[in-house]
Amino acid sequence: MTITFDPIMDPVQEKYNATVTAIHHFTPDLFTIQVKPDKPMAPFTSGQYVLLGLSSNMARREGSAPEFKEQKPDRLVLRAYSIGSAGHEPELLEFYISVVPMGSLTPRMVQLKPGDRLNVGEKIRGFFTLDTVPSSHEWVVLAATGTGLAPYVSMMRAHMEKPFPFRFVILHGAPRSWELGYLRELSLYAKFLPDVTYIPSITRVKEDPFWTGESGRITRYFDTSLLHERLGLEFDPNKTSVFLCGNPAMIEDVKKVLEPKGYSVHAPATPGSLHVEEYW
Repeated sequence: MTITFDPIMDPVQEKYNATVTAIHHFTPDLFTIQVKPDKPMAPFTSGQYVLLGLSSNMARREGSAPEFKEQKPDRLVLRAYSIGSAGHEPELLEFYISVVPMGSLTPRMVQLKPGDRLNVGEKIRGFFTLDTVPSSHEWVVLAATGTGLAPYVSMMRAHMEKPFPFRFVILHGAPRSWELGYLRELSLYAKFLPDVTYIPSITRVKEDPFWTGESGRITRYFDTSLLHERLGLEFDPNKTSVFLCGNPAMIEDVKKVLEPKGYSVHAPATPGSLHVEEYW
């Protein structure tokens, strides 16, 4: 059943400016959603994010854990999400989303169906982008856990349209193989593009006995010589840029390995070879 609201009963709906065109569930709590803004948005740079919002009057999914912070009525609940679609396709935005059990937005968003409405922020923002990488760098390592993969999907889709001058390694960690969203798409990029290597890895091997790929935390690719032995990659801040997106624990563990090697976190005022985007 499509979730709709009477604007007279829910004044927040007047702020809705986009329509859901498709939603695909990998699991009950993990999904992609495609959204068409009412007005075309300006082209953006892959890696950037935008705000999505729904009315606090909309009920959260039945059985959800209590909200971490209960929302007041008649409010627009907003959260930032990295865009998975490519920057040259602003007319249809794609997002990769995981339900936060105690969250305010995702237990509402997970119920959406094609044709439902929501709010998309007017401005697309962020500096987690490949145009911040020096052209002299040979390698770019894109490491993510969970839905932190989204900006890298956008980057690879842009790379297909207009190639970047780098060699890419995409590291993606998830508990089980069916939570490796975009597994097939990224595998195809790695198969047909000579400058892309994709390494998915799962951590709950006993729960996924038919998985034949890599297992373990993706942090091991930073504190071992695995990538050097396989690809000749060196973690040198003058040659290799590293992007980290997702679980803050993963990010902190990788920072502890790379900072002694001379890596520093990138900021507009203080450029560095380590780019960080935390997801909670």
